[in-house]
Amino acid sequence: MRATAISCGLVLAVSFLTAKEPERSFRIAGYLPEYRVDGITPEGVAGLTDLIVFSITPRANGSIDAAAWPKRKMEKVRKLAASSQARMLIAVGGWGRSAGFAGMAGNPRTRQRFVKELSAFCQTNEFKGVVYDWEFPRNSKEETSFDHLLRETRCLFVPKRRTVEIAVNSARPLPIDWTVKVDAVHVMSYDNGPRHATYEQAVTDLNKMALLGVPAEMQLLGLPFYGRQITNRNNALTYAEIKERFHPKHEQDEAGGYYFNGPGTLAKKVKLAKARGLSGVMIWEIGQDAKGRDSLLKQLALAKKE
Repeated sequence: MRATAISCGLVLAVSFLTAKEPERSFRIAGYLPEYRVDGITPEGVAGLTDLIVFSITPRANGSIDAAAWPKRKMEKVRKLAASSQARMLIAVGGWGRSAGFAGMAGNPRTRQRFVKELSAFCQTNEFKGVVYDWEFPRNSKEETSFDHLLRETRCLFVPKRRTVEIAVNSARPLPIDWTVKVDAVHVMSYDNGPRHATYEQAVTDLNKMALLGVPAEMQLLGLPFYGRQITNRNNALTYAEIKERFHPKHEQDEAGGYYFNGPGTLAKKVKLAKARGLSGVMIWEIGQDAKGRDSLLKQLALAKKE
């Protein structure tokens, strides 16, 4: 056991030296949940550098629940990633899918089982890394458990050249120790207030990350491909639905009582991310995009080149 701990420490020591190196290519990472995959074509992923499969969930006993991704859907998502030459990552957890984290991560045996099963799952399905989306650790004990989970995952993943990333909300505490155990931090800069994803909010969120000590080159700025009703945030529409119903113009971020990010604002956010030296941007989620010339993903790909 001691020898394992020492070897893991050596692996982590080497990985810490490289974790802060900036990505050579500006990333455009897009989440794709299982309930959208049937409606996605290769055109809908064109321009992505990373396709994030959302999601598998941890059980308290350390096993993986991957029922949302049967063989048929997994095969399709692999073909989609190949069509865009995108890295394929697997998300773990998410909103409404994080109940098993505390029990699994809080026990060394179940945590070890989970990390081994996750590594095997990535090997079988050709994933290049994981994005942990625990929403949210409720106390210091759970934060410590997450810290152990990140460390043990990284120990197993680094020799296999797989990355470990996390999705966070800037309104929640982010222990600085986590940042030396991950390769990237996905900043969920949306769902904040009635106008839930303004440009000003993005600046505020990135400033918070900087104050927490998260290196800019580790961050991906989160972008929404959906809108929320200003008077009732529980009501949401995809950008495709907004475009079809209200026909907003290029520079509009509000229509029909909904706040969203139009192409103009998204281009400004890409420019902000590049100016700040961020690793890139991430999208929730690509299945909400409009098709053809109205596609937001196409606009992001153009903005990346500017």
